[in-house]
Amino acid sequence: MPNALTDKPSPWTVLDLVKWTTGYFGDHQIESARIEAEILLAHTLGARRIDLYLNYDQPLCEDELRRFKALIKRRVDGEPVAYITGIREFWSMPLAVNPSVLIPRPETECLVEAVLPFLDNPPGLTKRVLEMGAGSGAIVIALAREHPESHFVAMDRSLAALQTARQNARTHKLDHRIDWFCGSWESALVPDRETFDLIVSNPPYIRSGDISILQPEIRNYEPRIALDGRGDGLGCLRPIIQSAHRFLRPGGLIALEMGCDQAADVRSLSEATGAYEGFRVVKDYSGLDRVALMEKRG
Repeated sequence: MPNALTDKPSPWTVLDLVKWTTGYFGDHQIESARIEAEILLAHTLGARRIDLYLNYDQPLCEDELRRFKALIKRRVDGEPVAYITGIREFWSMPLAVNPSVLIPRPETECLVEAVLPFLDNPPGLTKRVLEMGAGSGAIVIALAREHPESHFVAMDRSLAALQTARQNARTHKLDHRIDWFCGSWESALVPDRETFDLIVSNPPYIRSGDISILQPEIRNYEPRIALDGRGDGLGCLRPIIQSAHRFLRPGGLIALEMGCDQAADVRSLSEATGAYEGFRVVKDYSGLDRVALMEKRG
């Protein structure tokens, strides 16, 4: 195999490029090297990943090869694939992403899965749902798609993030189902008057001191405001738990994504308020604690 894309005398085919890029990414310690090579090549060609194998012997023209080389360089320099392509799939939906929003993770789908039984019971009942910190809109859009009878409100402090979320909602024809506002939820909502059945959030929960040891594509590219949970990682979880019950109806549910080592602290915060019951933890696909659920006392 040639050492560089310019070393090969004959035309580069799709399969040649997938193999070469997989090795090159592996040499640069990029995880999921083959998947990322396929995603970037498919993006360059305006194709699906499966099309690469249906047309494995297709040669690339000089312009396609030039554009693909530029994407390879961006990835090796540390830029996340999702920001390069501008797309990340969540809940089987393509979502637009950019550096103003956190890239949706598979473990956040566990948060969506965790609250669906609550929204399903009783079936057909209209419920009011608030997402705090909408980001790309992944969570609220997934829930709105699954529950057309419910009403949704989504907020974010970042106007750029909110614009991205609304773009995604429009793409999936769900924008009319969601009310959006920009600002701090504590100042925008009226305690004891805004009554929701469900509050969901994937707040920043990484300890400030741990951000420097995150993977370069995370710490150097994703918005710090969406990552930094301050000193103990509870800087956003704490105020949500301490006051969210004021916006919930009795029996209402709070669902929070958290760090895999934060369940005990989150439980303590919940119990200290005296406002919740039924605290439970849902594990993610790797078997790690990921979602905290608590109900407002009736």
